[in-house]
Amino acid sequence: IATCGDGVVHASVEACDDGNNVDTDACLSTCVSSTCGDGVVQAGVEDCDDGNQDDTDACLSNCEIARCGDGKVHAGVETCDDANFNEADACLPTCVAATCGDGKLQTGVESCDDGNNIDGDGCQGDCTLPPAACGDGHLDEGETCDDGNSVNGDGCDSTCALESDGGCCQASSSGGLGALLLSLGVMIVLARRRRAA
Repeated sequence: IATCGDGVVHASVEACDDGNNVDTDACLSTCVSSTCGDGVVQAGVEDCDDGNQDDTDACLSNCEIARCGDGKVHAGVETCDDANFNEADACLPTCVAATCGDGKLQTGVESCDDGNNIDGDGCQGDCTLPPAACGDGHLDEGETCDDGNSVNGDGCDSTCALESDGGCCQASSSGGLGALLLSLGVMIVLARRRRAA
């Protein structure tokens, strides 16, 4: 009589018989060969076996444990998985979708991202740069000067135009070298005008 677990493979009845009733080896206690997807974890061969071929849960169809970066989105665990560790794209290396205000600049999507959604702090709440404004200390298109204030009589007037007469232009510390050179140029022009007068 053929008996499963006797260590003898009975050809038409059993696929295997390893002589034990252990379900975590290559031959199950029912004398059926263990395979990925049968719901039984084979020790040393499989990391997991949840009995299905679903690649969006915690156990992949190849019986490996799902992990961030494997290119498969795991329901309830990840919001995205693009199989890379690039912090500048739409999916962060932690498998969380990048969003405005997360402090990670998404190339081609955001102009800035300072880690919050507050307007007026150098980066708008929608991760765009604030509009250029006269008096911000940065020379923008349409401005001939920008000394970081809206005071007239200092070489650069409140509309960011060079004044024909006036005092010394001050460079904004946030304006950088360009603002400093512009200020020096304005001072030279004003000094020449005064000498010529």
